Amino acid sequence: MRTRWNGLLFFFVTALIFTACSKNIRETTLENPDASFRLIIAADSSDFKDSIRDRVMNNYKNVSHIDVVNLDKLDGIDYDAYDAVLIMDSCMAWGGFNNEVKNYINSLPDNRKVVVFFTAGNPEWKYNYKGVDAITAASLPAKEADVANQLIQKIDLLLNKEK
Repeated sequence: MRTRWNGLLFFFVTALIFTACSKNIRETTLENPDASFRLIIAADSSDFKDSIRDRVMNNYKNVSHIDVVNLDKLDGIDYDAYDAVLIMDSCMAWGGFNNEVKNYINSLPDNRKVVVFFTAGNPEWKYNYKGVDAITAASLPAKEADVANQLIQKIDLLLNKEK
């Protein structure tokens, strides 16, 4: 009986830890009838990533149609419907790209429209999967503007290649 309770306690504590580490974002759409391109952001939530996502959205809100979805909806994103796909996730310990991100990238005909951002304990590591380089940063509020600018530059670069 005691072992059963210990097992249940372990299960609930583990579930609590996982749900506390990765929160859902508020999904939204910024419609723009005059949009020159379409951007989708698939992300999980943290104060740091939310701030960066808001900065990226503010940069493009006047020129783009923007959809924001939870990271768990990544496999449902119609790659051809967007000019840029920004994935914001947390680095998985020792493994870099998590399986959802890997599976999505594996399903694509090409990855030229994908930009990946990871919060990572060691932002100096270089994460790459099938030619997609991830921009990484530790979750430091002082770095928010720098990280947002790096993402905006990378998105701008791929949008200019599309033209």
